[in-house]
Amino acid sequence: MRSVKVALGVDVLVCCLKFMVALSGGSASMLAEGIHSLADTANQALLWIGIQRSRIGPSSEFPFGRGQERFVWGLISACGVFFLGAGATIYRGIHGLLYPHRPEINEWTALVLGVSLLAEGTSLIVAWHDNKKGDTANLAVVMEDSAAVFGIVLAALALSLTRYTGKVYWDSLGSITIGIILAFIAIFLMKKNLENLIEKASPEELQEEVREQISSFPLVEEIKDIRMIILTPYEHRIRAEVEFNGYLLIREMEDSLREDFREIETFGDFLQFCAAFSNRITRTVGAKIDDMERILKEKAPYLKSVDIKPS
Repeated sequence: MRSVKVALGVDVLVCCLKFMVALSGGSASMLAEGIHSLADTANQALLWIGIQRSRIGPSSEFPFGRGQERFVWGLISACGVFFLGAGATIYRGIHGLLYPHRPEINEWTALVLGVSLLAEGTSLIVAWHDNKKGDTANLAVVMEDSAAVFGIVLAALALSLTRYTGKVYWDSLGSITIGIILAFIAIFLMKKNLENLIEKASPEELQEEVREQISSFPLVEEIKDIRMIILTPYEHRIRAEVEFNGYLLIREMEDSLREDFREIETFGDFLQFCAAFSNRITRTVGAKIDDMERILKEKAPYLKSVDIKPS
């Protein structure tokens, strides 16, 4: 969350500076960078909305909460990078090749590039420090800030080549290159968010950790099936089908069963015992499952929902 807030503030500042220089000097590369920062600003805002809404707790309509909503907003953000960022930037570069225009390059251009590089670099360091596996929002900030830093360097190179060679196409080529980079980033982020929206399996190391925890319960004789999916980068849901050790279960009820056995004299008594035993074993198994689910959540706090069923 901190990385998104920092990136949002930086992008607003940098976006304003780049557009001021681009509109006053007519540089395609600087205009591409301005559009890039505008797209980043909108995307960070969308990511922030997604994170806030994903924290809404469970309700009757959404019993497991709205955790996966952050991936929806992340997908919208990635589409924004592709269409607004990459599309507009590449178009501006091609337009510059078809209709060349010599940009004005002065000390203000260099100053804005320097300030932008410092600001975007700081945001990248914060995002990199906060990066956690599976967090697509933070991953988006890391990738967009990396592209922003590279884009600033590329824009500076394109403007320098334009100034010292007199060839204005360098400025347009810089714009197109920045757009292509944004397109690749957008496609990658789309893929990551889409994977989580269609219930991607949790990382194998977490699944193995949960398997070991379930296997450690004395009553569990065998795990027949286990399915674990990602709800949010920090929350997972598991459904496990296990086979209980019936002998150990009966051992816990041995004393009460002895007393019941002594009271059986007729077949009618036996039928009554069977009915009572059926109810008792059902309640006992249910209580044991509740205990196992509670303990599992305590040992693995990342498990938002645990559903253990007897096979």
